[in-house]
Amino acid sequence: MQLGFVIDHSRCIGCHACTVACKSENDVPLGDFRTWVKYTEEGSFPDVRRSFAVLRCNQCSDAPCVEICPVTALEKRPDGIVDVDHDICIGCKGCMQACPYDALYINSNTGTAEKCHFCAHRTEIGLAPACAVACPTEAIIPGDFHDPASAVSQMKAGGDLTARKTEAGTGPNVWYRDVAPAGVDPCSTNRSGGLIWANNHTGPQLDAETFLAMEEQAQARTVYDTPHKPLWGWKITGYLWAKSIGAGVFLAAVPLLQPFGAGPADDRLAGIIVPILALIALTATAGLLVGDLKRPDRFLSILLRPNWNSWLAKGSFIITAYAGLITLWLALGIFELELNPAITGALSAVTAVLGGLSACYTGWLFGQAKGRVLWMKRFLWVQLLAQAFLAGGATLLIWAAIAGAPSAVFGLLAFTLLTGLGGQFAFTLAESALAPEGRRTEYERAAKLLTHGPYARTHWFVGVGLGMVVPVVLILAFASSPLALAAAGVLALVGLWVEEDLLVRAGQALPIS
Repeated sequence: MQLGFVIDHSRCIGCHACTVACKSENDVPLGDFRTWVKYTEEGSFPDVRRSFAVLRCNQCSDAPCVEICPVTALEKRPDGIVDVDHDICIGCKGCMQACPYDALYINSNTGTAEKCHFCAHRTEIGLAPACAVACPTEAIIPGDFHDPASAVSQMKAGGDLTARKTEAGTGPNVWYRDVAPAGVDPCSTNRSGGLIWANNHTGPQLDAETFLAMEEQAQARTVYDTPHKPLWGWKITGYLWAKSIGAGVFLAAVPLLQPFGAGPADDRLAGIIVPILALIALTATAGLLVGDLKRPDRFLSILLRPNWNSWLAKGSFIITAYAGLITLWLALGIFELELNPAITGALSAVTAVLGGLSACYTGWLFGQAKGRVLWMKRFLWVQLLAQAFLAGGATLLIWAAIAGAPSAVFGLLAFTLLTGLGGQFAFTLAESALAPEGRRTEYERAAKLLTHGPYARTHWFVGVGLGMVVPVVLILAFASSPLALAAAGVLALVGLWVEEDLLVRAGQALPIS
């Protein structure tokens, strides 16, 4: 069984009865919507055509929100409805980033995610969803797409229906008849010209669309829509940055550790400094993640009832195991305990692997965020690994300058930092070639915001120039100066923060519905 809708836009009059009925039936808070009507206009005066598009959850056959949820709060029911268990949801907003249709919101009263659930409480007793009952033109037709005799199946079999973003691979179960392409394709319309009945939605999203309006000729104008604000901000930037340091300091220190013998043995570095720096960064990582939850009181649910399809859940276990081994290293250093060299080598190798996975897993997590195509870029996990070497080398160079470490230590750490900077710069140059399969148009529009749009100046002058080029120059020109190498480390960390912040912001700047 697969319940879904056919929405017949040859009948829709844009009256918003479906929106009002939904809000009333489901007690949807002010400012939030489970279904809404988007207005687009095409042409020039006097030949202008206004079209409507009713937007909502698509009850996907392969729902990305279910996959990314770390605590199994979302489920695909036997009747095909995708629903949220409010008693489990931790308010991480991962499902909202995973949805290509902007269909979820956080209820400000409960701190949990909500969405269209096909009025399950009505469906279970044989009633139609409230929106379908309230529609005065019967433009909203609910039914079972797995029943060949149902009206929706027969309409779909007629071959004249379209769905939203089928290229995302979600298997949407809301189909449209006679809908204007601009209503269901956010890449073909632009809202920067202003809205009817409302002030335009200001902020980074308007800046992004204003830039694109100058760069390309949109097929249509969006003149009425609901606001969808960015979901993640500086806390997620801080999480990425701190995690890069936490994972990277051990990876950068591996050549300096005794079992590898590539550098001078420094028990204080191996047993005390690196574990302390890593644990401080990992504690900040965890604090920022928990602080960004809308229900931080439920954060332990990630470990107690994990969804093993979610990289947010898998990553939590990886980083917890890594923190545990780092704590073991610290204990060995504090109590000056010596292990068998073979055991020490094996412990170093396992810790390094977990450190690398701690750096990488967010790339796979972002790959599950099918609503944010910029984050889905290929090989992001490799870039995050390069950023970990960058962050680890930079942090330890700063420590080495403060502690007066031997020159051989500076040489190895400077090489590690150069390796990380080289990897980061290579990915910057290859940005346009990293589009995920089938989503190139969306990806290129978002990437253009970084390279030529409202974020370009910060990206090129601060992220690339100050954060990559200048550190390389300092390392190559003043390799024997601890102060210059420490300055290179500071600038590299500043540039890394800027680049990660721009990735988070640019990924959310363009409308996806």
